[in-house]
Amino acid sequence: MKRKYILIILLIAVTCIILIGYTAFQIRIKINPENNNWNIEITNITVKTVKQNAKKIIDPIISETSATFKTKLQTKGDSMTYEVTVANKGTIPAKVEKIEMTKSNNKNVNFTSDKINKNDLLEPGEKQKFTVTVSYDENAELEEAIDTTFSIKLDYIQN
Repeated sequence: MKRKYILIILLIAVTCIILIGYTAFQIRIKINPENNNWNIEITNITVKTVKQNAKKIIDPIISETSATFKTKLQTKGDSMTYEVTVANKGTIPAKVEKIEMTKSNNKNVNFTSDKINKNDLLEPGEKQKFTVTVSYDENAELEEAIDTTFSIKLDYIQN
């Protein structure tokens, strides 16, 4: 007799769990596309510092979340640092998923970025400033003027 009651209670509990699970999966999340806007973009690039004889060949070319820089490095130790501003003009929080920088085919040229990292958050309406530097290796074997072109691309995902 006790077994029947235990079995009945167990069946009722399992049925309740199944009903709760089914109800949870039936709830629909309503997203209003009119209120959600994804708009992450690089909004400004300025030359922050110039070391020795480095020169900007042309203004950086901006395309949404990527930028291309053309710089002339003339002597060992030359460098140019750009300050890049990226803004979240949308309504959805974003997170840096990946930062891609081109590699130089000249071993004497280095490209680096600073103040931006994977998983950095960018809330709606916020701006983030970071730096990108191109430099001529001070320990280079040969010294010749080098025209460099490098790019940076930021990939964001919804946070």
